[in-house]
Amino acid sequence: MPATISGDDIMISVEEKEKIKRDIVEKVNSVLEKNGESFRMDRVNVLNTKETVKFMGNYRIYDRKNYGPASREINSFLKEYGDVEIKSKKIRDSGMKFTAVSFNFEL
Repeated sequence: MPATISGDDIMISVEEKEKIKRDIVEKVNSVLEKNGESFRMDRVNVLNTKETVKFMGNYRIYDRKNYGPASREINSFLKEYGDVEIKSKKIRDSGMKFTAVSFNFEL
């Protein structure tokens, strides 16, 4: 069921939120797998406020040469939902190197 508009408030059904979360996880994991990455995203978090619904998630890319192609494809998909805030940071943890990417957008 699409978002329903009630006055100035936009309400998104539980079913629609779950579908968006599933779609994001499936698409991100598909892109990561296609690029030979071992990390898999397990969930997208949702923050409900009176006026918006915020979707938040993160993933890792271990092979830095995959960062450009994978992130371009993922970002393109995420931008279909509107304005997306995307942050990435290179991490070195216990000898492992990866790029941590977090994203969020509001509906």
